[in-house]
Order: sequence, then C-alpha cells, then structure tokens
Amino acid sequence: MRALFFAIGALLFIWLFFPSQHDNKRDHRTVTDKILHPFDSSVRFRLGDVDPRFGMSQAELIQLCKDAIGIWQQGSEKPLLVYDPNAKLTINLIYDQRQADHKAYKTSQQLLQTAQNVNQRVSENLDNRYSYLEQRHQQLQAQRDQLSRDAEQLNQQRMSWMRIENENGPNQQRIEQQYQQLKAQAQQLDHDIAELKDQNNQYNQQVEQHNQNIDSYNINVNHLNQHFPAREFHKGMYNGKRIEIYQFDTMDDLRLTIAHELGHALGLEHNHDPQALMYPLLKDQQMQNFRLSAADLALLQAR
Repeated sequence: MRALFFAIGALLFIWLFFPSQHDNKRDHRTVTDKILHPFDSSVRFRLGDVDPRFGMSQAELIQLCKDAIGIWQQGSEKPLLVYDPNAKLTINLIYDQRQADHKAYKTSQQLLQTAQNVNQRVSENLDNRYSYLEQRHQQLQAQRDQLSRDAEQLNQQRMSWMRIENENGPNQQRIEQQYQQLKAQAQQLDHDIAELKDQNNQYNQQVEQHNQNIDSYNINVNHLNQHFPAREFHKGMYNGKRIEIYQFDTMDDLRLTIAHELGHALGLEHNHDPQALMYPLLKDQQMQNFRLSAADLALLQAR
C-alpha cells in the first residue's frame, strides 16, 4: 500500500512540475492552478510588464485582454482562455526602436496627409480661380468688341452728319455726347483689363508656389519611403513562456494582436487566409467587429 501511495505521489509530482511536451497549454499553469483546477485545460494568462511610453493604463489593457478572450470564446463557444492575475504566462508591452520608428513613421504620414489635403484644397481653389479669370477675360473681350463696333458706327454717323450740318448742329451734339460716353466706357474697360492682368499675375504666382509645394511634398514622400522602406512588420511574438508585443496602431489593432498571440499560446500556427486572426500579418482583418474565420476554426479543430 505504501508503494502504491509512493507511485501515485510520484506521478502527481511529475504531472505538476514536468508537463508533457505535447501539452504546451499546461506549461503556463502554476502548481496552485493545477491543484485548484486539475481538469481545466484553459490557457491562463495575465498582464506583465508594460512600458509607460505606450500611454495606456492597466485597466485599459486588462479590458483588451478580456476582449481578446471574447474573440476566441465567441468563435469556438469554449472557454479556451482565462485572465488570471496569478497566471504564469504574461503579456508584455515592449517599447523599443520598432515602436519608436513606427510612431515616427505614422507622424510623418499624418504630416504628409495634411500637406496633401492642403494641396488638394489649393488646387481646387486655383481651378475655380482659373475658371473665373477665363470667364472674366471673355466678358472684357466681348465688351471691347462691342465698343469697337459702337465706335465705328458712331464715326460713320458723324461723317454723314458732317455733310449736312455744322458741328453745333443737334445731331452733331448728340453724336459728341455718345462719343464721350463711349470714351468713358473705354477708359473703364482699360481699367478692368489692367485689373484682370494684375489678377492673372497673382494667379500665376500662386500656381508657381503651388507647384513648388507639390514638388516639396513629392520629395518628402520619397524621403519617407527611403527612410521607412516597405517591409513585413510583425507586431509581437510568443516564445513559449511569454507574449511580447512591441508595435500597434490603435486599440482595435492591439486587441487583435493580443488575440493573435494568444492563438499561438493555444498551440495554433499561422494560416493563409489574409482576413483570419492567425494570418501572419494584421492588415486586412475587420478590426472593430472581428470574428474568427473558417481558417481559424479549422486550426482549432486540428490542434
């Protein structure tokens, strides 16, 4: 009997302290957890080290962890994951050069987007200005043509009446008054044409400045692409003992990143569906209302 108890104790000791290589979920369970929850195969985890430069509170991050649990539980309808403050497995947010570079890249992108929006508005305003100046040019050209016709007609009348009456005659006086009116209109037209010329000069200067701004924008885009070349940028990793996350954009992005790395903790590998949680890159997934894809569920069934 004593030998039987010794054998059972030995087996219990091996089960508690030397988990099977094929059951990696139990690697993250504490001895206390194994004793208190001997038949619970859920992966238990907790929040570990968080660099304050991320600017997120413990409460926010814990809630994101629970939301990540919800993604797996809703899709599988099983309690695969448990947030446990005493768990062995930890999720750690590591702020290193990768996040610093990404933050600089996003800041540069935002500045370029602002510049692009400004350039777009200026371009639209210049297009509207060009349409106005073109229309105004056509109006003044029509006025000048009409004044030329009126002046020619008035001159013909003057020549005709000069043969019939002297310069003090009533018709000669009427023609002289009309001539003075035409002269005033011509002076106003000259003023309007000069004003339009000034406006055209201002427009050309604005176009030149706008083109310089566009050239500067294109140069900055090239500099950004050279400094931050396109590459496959992983957001985190699971090394069998801990989860490290070192890059994310938004809260939704971080939630999916946590859920993705927890998938590895469940023993899942990557799949080839770009919209799946276990795809190597978080890019084309539905960030806000994500649900496990058929590819994700297939991995769960096959594990």
